Formats: sequence, structure tokens, C-alpha cells
Amino acid sequence: MTVALDERGITVAATASISADPEELLVGDPSAWLVVTDLDGWTHLGELCDLVRSVRLPGVVLTPAPRGGLWGALLEAGAVAVLSADTGSDTIEDTLRDAAEGRRGHTPSEAEGLIAQWHLLRDGRERMHRLVRSLTAREYEVLELLYDGATVAEIAARFGVAQTTVRTQVKSILRKFEVGSQLAAVAAYDRYLRPPRS
Repeated sequence: MTVALDERGITVAATASISADPEELLVGDPSAWLVVTDLDGWTHLGELCDLVRSVRLPGVVLTPAPRGGLWGALLEAGAVAVLSADTGSDTIEDTLRDAAEGRRGHTPSEAEGLIAQWHLLRDGRERMHRLVRSLTAREYEVLELLYDGATVAEIAARFGVAQTTVRTQVKSILRKFEVGSQLAAVAAYDRYLRPPRS
């Protein structure tokens, strides 16, 4: 990436990890900055948003995360543009130049829509976090095993209990998650662990 930008007349003044001191990114008095991240889920999202918030320059983020809520989180944190990791060099260059000149990379309605998606995603995760915390230790173990693909019979055998006991625990999970099936509970838990891919 550094070579490609240099070849286009964009000087890379510093490179750093997302846990870097924001001052490290201001070496050479840049007019904009580019974050290239492998963000594709919840891992490091908070750290990345903190970095975006703390660098007082127009920032552009290049990420494999699908367009949606995670992009909205980055925009809300202060990024002026979020681009897909497969974006071409010309577009990256144009976006960086626009950012340096004070132009945003998304229309106001586009940014508002992405931020609204982020709020829904964040609120859903917070709700799911509360629901997961409401499970007993055994219900949580049962949920984890269901998530890993275990059947009720396999879970019962593992814990040395009757299948009816496990079914009772599953029913409790379904009631707490406000869903009607094991599949729906596992899908809700999956969304809690990893944001949707669309």
C-alpha cells in the first residue's frame, strides 16, 4: 500500500498499529490519514473507533467489513470515508485527496443510513449481551454446545443427565431469547458473536 500511494504522489509519513499513540500518526504533518484494517467483526472495533476519534485529521478507513453497521461505527467515530478493501487505487487516491481538502467520502444521507445501521447493530448486541448474561451457567454451556452443532442427546450424554433436562434448559434459553426454535437461538447468538455479513 505504501509503495502504491508513493507512486501516486501521496507521501506515507508514518505507519502504526491501531493501538498506537495518535501522535505517532501525525509525524510529517499529514493532511489526512488512511487506516488499513482487517476489521471484519467485533474484534478491535472499539480500539479502532478510539483511534479514529483521537486523531484530529480527516481519516479514511479501508476494511474488508461489508458495507453496513461497522462502517457506520467508523463514520460515527469521525472517519470521513470508509472504503471496501477491494477498492481500486484511483478511488483510494481520490478519497484521500478529497479528505485532505475537507470533503467527505459519503453523502449525508448515506452516512446517516450507515450510522443508523450501526445503532441498530450496537443496540441489538447490547440487548443480546443482557440476554446472554441472564442465562444460568448450565444454560450458557448448553447454548455453546448447540452453537457448536451438538444435539440435545449429545448434550445430555455429555452432562450425564436426561434429554428432558436438556430440553427444559433449551426451552428456558428460547424463552429468555424470545425466539421459537433452537435454530433461531443459535442464529441470535451468532449475531451476538459476529456482526451480520451484509
